[in-house]
Amino acid sequence: MKEYVMIPFQVHKDKLEEAKQVINELISNVRKKEPRTLLYKSLQLKKDPTSFIHFIIFTDSDSHMDHRRANYVVEFVKKLYSLCPDEPFPIFLENFDSCGLADTALE
Repeated sequence: MKEYVMIPFQVHKDKLEEAKQVINELISNVRKKEPRTLLYKSLQLKKDPTSFIHFIIFTDSDSHMDHRRANYVVEFVKKLYSLCPDEPFPIFLENFDSCGLADTALE
């Protein structure tokens, strides 16, 4: 069963560019090394560019655990947390209902 995770976080304003670089490195690694991660989307708030939401869809709990244990994810967490005023926390979600091309592409 798919696992859905959302991680909202904010970075210090003077660390914004560094945070973007760290995020890009992570997503590059996920793209190359995690075929069972169906989606890893980094969204930046328009009204507050220091705020982000990461939305992730894993094929199942095993792919989620593999992601969390990956060395590049462990390093990402260390780097990112040092750039944030408050520790990011994941929110685990259940799919209730959906529609659209993006949804059917992830089936």
